[in-house]
Amino acid sequence: MLNRTKLVALLAAAAGGPYVASETQWGRTASSSVSQMIGGESGSGPSDRVGGYARHSHHEIETLRGSSTDRYRYETNLARKLGGVPADPAVEPSLVGGKVPDLREVLRFDITDRWLIDRFSRVSTVLADLRLEGLRVPIVTGTRATDLAGTLTYYFDHGGALQRIQLHGFTGDPNMVVPLMTQYYGLQSEPAIEAGVYTKRWNGMPIQFLRLTHAPVVYSDAIHQKYTVFIELNQPNLAYGISDEAKRVIYADRSTGRW
Repeated sequence: MLNRTKLVALLAAAAGGPYVASETQWGRTASSSVSQMIGGESGSGPSDRVGGYARHSHHEIETLRGSSTDRYRYETNLARKLGGVPADPAVEPSLVGGKVPDLREVLRFDITDRWLIDRFSRVSTVLADLRLEGLRVPIVTGTRATDLAGTLTYYFDHGGALQRIQLHGFTGDPNMVVPLMTQYYGLQSEPAIEAGVYTKRWNGMPIQFLRLTHAPVVYSDAIHQKYTVFIELNQPNLAYGISDEAKRVIYADRSTGRW
């Protein structure tokens, strides 16, 4: 068992680039199973192993790397010397990607995975669609009531082309996001009893989507969290359709007569 753990540790040290799958229940369950296997516990049936190892060996590496970030992260100055962080601190990646004066800067389909990694200091891999790879980053556009705070998820296909963008967040005042989505992305208002529903349709099906809802309790001093915001943008050719999440939102709202 000791030799096997050492072997996995060597493989983990050789693996390049961050790859994290802890943002979904699937990822957490897989990681837990591998942790039990490495620790010598029997947490899965015989069909989950091949020759004593997990069937998908890459999860062993991911779990070992994710168990303690200190094992593969470096102090900032050392990381800068090794070339992993820009020499100029002014252009160093930040957690929220720096200032976003215009939301269109991050809601565009020419964004690449490399652009995300260079701009954000933490990018999480998510698995919400087996056909697409999701990269999730936090986003804060500013401190005004009209600004947004939440997460952005970019979904890339096998060729590395961006196919879908999702934003989940909060705002205190939708008077910035609504004009942006209607004027620049072509969304149109839908009659609704929600705080606001805006869509762009193709053959009657919404392919671009903005949904605003009031917070369960709206406090006057909750400057930035009076509304929840859900945005989904898809490529016009709709090669992968809209997300299952958007389908559930549309079905639930239609079934209950929300819009």
